[in-house]
Amino acid sequence: MKKLLVMMIVALCAIAWRSPDIMHAISVGGFVADSNALALKAASAPASRSKPMSADEFATLSRTDPQAYQKFINSFQDQDRSEVDKLMNLLARGKYE
Repeated sequence: MKKLLVMMIVALCAIAWRSPDIMHAISVGGFVADSNALALKAASAPASRSKPMSADEFATLSRTDPQAYQKFINSFQDQDRSEVDKLMNLLARGKYE
């Protein structure tokens, strides 16, 4: 059972690591982006994200909006996670996002 689990994890990692090559080989994915282009896109993404909500903005919003606390907490979290982050979360915690 342990061997099967280890083999499954290794297979998932290999598929995730080589997925652009696999998709190109079977020609199902159409255009598969180059890994360098993905790295450049990921590096430029944090500049386009909005800044977290300040305490003053939270205070003014909390007077009118009952969901202000949730919006305040969510403003500090990164919403866009890469495929690698999702895979690492699956392997570390056993949960898929």
